[in-house]
Amino acid sequence: MFHRLLLLCLGLMACTPHPDLASERAALLRLHETARIAHLEKRADILVASFADSVLDIARGTVTVRSRSQNRMRFQDYFDRSDITEWADLSPPIIRMSPDGQMAYVLVQKSVRLSAPDSLGVLHREHTLFAWVELYQKQNGNWTLMAVASTDRTGAA
Repeated sequence: MFHRLLLLCLGLMACTPHPDLASERAALLRLHETARIAHLEKRADILVASFADSVLDIARGTVTVRSRSQNRMRFQDYFDRSDITEWADLSPPIIRMSPDGQMAYVLVQKSVRLSAPDSLGVLHREHTLFAWVELYQKQNGNWTLMAVASTDRTGAA
């Protein structure tokens, strides 16, 4: 009886789907590339397409929850007032995924250069080095951004 139960359990485990983690990693890298394109083309709509209905944003000592619509408006405002001249990886993204392929995080290091007006309309050039972690969950077969925790510092001129 025990042997039959063991065989049944082993058979059920063999039926468990095994995700193609290389394919899932490639999908996350495509989202990373889409974010680059969105920044350079000033397209908040394509940036937030993979966002959850509400996303946790952890930065500057606060946790903020924003809807996809709020994120779209926030990013579009940023894109509209900024001229981004560089949005480059300082190192390749580091991707870690759960064994079942349902959760993942992506560690990113970026150099961002842009020009934007201050509150008086005076144009300023900025160079910022960012590091952040994006937390993803698989929903309806697609990677969905659930949270971002980021930090930044001023880069060299």
